[in-house]
Amino acid sequence: MLLLFVIVCVISFIGSLHPGTVNLAVLQTTLSQNRRAGLWLALGGSLPEIGYSALAAGGLMLIPVDSGWATVLTIAPIPVLLGAGIAAFRQKPVSLTGQPVNGPLLPFWKGMALGGTNPQLLPFWSAVWLYLSQATIGQSMLVPAGRAASHLVFSLATAVGAFGLLVGIVWLADRQRYRVLDYLGGPWINRLSGSLFIGMALWQAVRLV
Repeated sequence: MLLLFVIVCVISFIGSLHPGTVNLAVLQTTLSQNRRAGLWLALGGSLPEIGYSALAAGGLMLIPVDSGWATVLTIAPIPVLLGAGIAAFRQKPVSLTGQPVNGPLLPFWKGMALGGTNPQLLPFWSAVWLYLSQATIGQSMLVPAGRAASHLVFSLATAVGAFGLLVGIVWLADRQRYRVLDYLGGPWINRLSGSLFIGMALWQAVRLV
């Protein structure tokens, strides 16, 4: 079980390295508010990994594609990304003081919304679970302790790995805060992140056409 936990944590950490919406939001929140707000958003953004990986391990991907799940998972990110982009544009300019402009609940739920509407998580974790179930090392980890316990360890490890990467982003952004703001002071960080969120929403909409 410990080996399964470590392997899945590493897979989750590496799989989260791409510049996704949660990573961008954590970076922007840490720079525009402070380290604590970034950590709250990181926590909220990593928790949906548990739900998606649990569904993947439970065989949700066996449901036919024409059942409507694929369409829902593709449309859901669009309003969330648009909302995040508009909120970034309306946020106050970044200050070097790093004083929080909101309580911890808003970053947390923002992270939950962004992480919960990531349509790539379900097929990704389905593929990982399928591979571990078929591989020799995976079978040795999944069978002895029971399938239910394996599901639990697998799901928790996905969130821990993703959270570990996001904590690293928070630490790096907070450490390099003054250097970054020397180049992107004032409202530019909010405008840049807002434009990227809206661009992601438009790209997702174009993919539906």
